[in-house]
Amino acid sequence: MSSSYLIHSVAECESAFREQEDHLENRQIACRNLGNLLQGIGRFEEAVIWHSFALDPEPDLTNLHCQLGRLYAQESKWQKAAAAFEKALEIRPDALHVHSNLAQIYGHIGNKAAEMESWYKALEHNPELINVQGYYKLSKAFGQQQKMDRAMFCLEKACELGEDFLPAHYDLADIWFYQGKLEKATTKYQSIINQDETEYKAHFKLGNIYLRKRRYEDAIAQFYKTIKVAPEYPWAYRDLVKTYLLMGKWDQAISTCNSVLNLVEEFPWLYIQLGDALVKKGRIADAVTSFKTACTLRGWQECSDRKYHFTQDTFSYRLELWQPLIEPLMGQKNLRVLEIGSSQGMSSCWLLDKVLTDESSKLICLDTHFDPKFLENLRATGRNDQVALMNGTVSDSMNLLAKHSFDLIILQDRNRDSEHAWQNTQAIWQILKVNSMAIFNDYGWVNPQKRQQNPKLGIDKFLTSVNQNFKVVNHTPQSFQLIISKTG
Repeated sequence: MSSSYLIHSVAECESAFREQEDHLENRQIACRNLGNLLQGIGRFEEAVIWHSFALDPEPDLTNLHCQLGRLYAQESKWQKAAAAFEKALEIRPDALHVHSNLAQIYGHIGNKAAEMESWYKALEHNPELINVQGYYKLSKAFGQQQKMDRAMFCLEKACELGEDFLPAHYDLADIWFYQGKLEKATTKYQSIINQDETEYKAHFKLGNIYLRKRRYEDAIAQFYKTIKVAPEYPWAYRDLVKTYLLMGKWDQAISTCNSVLNLVEEFPWLYIQLGDALVKKGRIADAVTSFKTACTLRGWQECSDRKYHFTQDTFSYRLELWQPLIEPLMGQKNLRVLEIGSSQGMSSCWLLDKVLTDESSKLICLDTHFDPKFLENLRATGRNDQVALMNGTVSDSMNLLAKHSFDLIILQDRNRDSEHAWQNTQAIWQILKVNSMAIFNDYGWVNPQKRQQNPKLGIDKFLTSVNQNFKVVNHTPQSFQLIISKTG
């Protein structure tokens, strides 16, 4: 007997219950016919179920629709199966056992979000439905959807079921760390180390907790343990040097940087840290060379060739993020870029070297005052005739700039007050072209001593008012970067 005949009979039975609820005889006939058909093809257990529905004047409709859903699913009629189980839940919302069936069907349909949600509800009813790996995979899926409460529920179950399943323990500890629950994260990382002393990432994470707590000696001890177990793990060296810098131990920072150069490959961040320490020791020329090396390693060879003179580098770490996003603008004619806050001009020089390469393009630099080093570096580009300097604040200068005239705006104002950030964002919105980008370089930075110095609050305040007219291009919290595109 063909599959299509079975599906036709299932559909007739479903129709009898959906559309002829007052016709008991028709419903009983439909159930009996389906039972006879199933019996005829040797599916006796299912046949008994449908014959019982035929004999019952008031059958359990939730169970009936679940049975319909199972028959559809057995024939790979996934949409119809989903509709049947959804009807079962509509009749009885507390029938939590239905969710596991729906989860599997949504998986076949490809509705990932609905699949995850159904699994979560099914597990609330029966936590033993899946094993530790299942919980872990589910936590990853919820994490991607930013449903952190569900992700953490799954991770906690995975940790309960698998004490030695370290990926779940790491992920749960990491979430606690980023949520600022440092005591819970500390306990979890320490439990990982207790299981295996060679888990270098747990030592490293523990070191970062101590660093955040300003327990510098404890942080150093953990970073050294990381290096002992994994001598080629570069981030331990980076944060070890960072700790020395925070402690003002410039000589230890310099010697560690030099030691690292003999152990692992050259990293741009290493030269930035070395440069910072050299500046503190008064070795300015060596620091300038170190910062140039960092920029060269990030693909900006002109920084060395044109002999720019930077005694600080708070920019080159952004290049990995910026370059692929700004690449479509590179070399275009008649570009207009606004940079608010120029410092020594590192980002200005990069824009002139890499983006504003056509002589018709212009860079407008706005600042309350310009560092002499900025002017010196600007001349070294050989393109300073493409640059216009404006002294003043953003709000004071906006009436001098045409609306909807800029292809890119970079906001890195030294004034980080939240109210000031709100005024700046409001002002640049008026002069930014539609489908053009704005880059906020202090998004998420907070001064713990002066809570009003929190640019994110001001930026969010304005963006909330235009929430239908922009999209987030990139948000990188660890480097305080937010890049948006104006859509309307």
